[in-house]
Amino acid sequence: MPAINLPNNQSAILYSRDEISERTARSISRAYMKAAGTAAKLTNLGFDEAKPETWTIFAEISDEDRDNLDGYQAALIVGLVKSWSLGDLPTADSVLDLAKPVFEALAEACANEFNNAPDFSPDIDPKAPIAD
Repeated sequence: MPAINLPNNQSAILYSRDEISERTARSISRAYMKAAGTAAKLTNLGFDEAKPETWTIFAEISDEDRDNLDGYQAALIVGLVKSWSLGDLPTADSVLDLAKPVFEALAEACANEFNNAPDFSPDIDPKAPIAD
């Protein structure tokens, strides 16, 4: 259960990845896939974050696509915040009322926790012979 400090002397406790339900994990993964699909559309249209001259391409995407890009971070926060010093827990609606620095700090911490997948790869002794 990771604890994080937020701007303005606020704090939050997050569920660890191992504590969330399958329903929550699926909801977050679904939001991620929607965002990834929209990101792929932007790339196909020629968008390049490093090239400001391509930023006008955002005008060519739908409101639904914009919501898809924003939805992943909101889903992370709603799904992973266990408790916080800000009052009622965030909902899909109220999370967008957070101050931008708080939202960004929470989104980053939640993404780090959610993407902290366990490593099931075997430990390999570098001195062990390799089978052909």
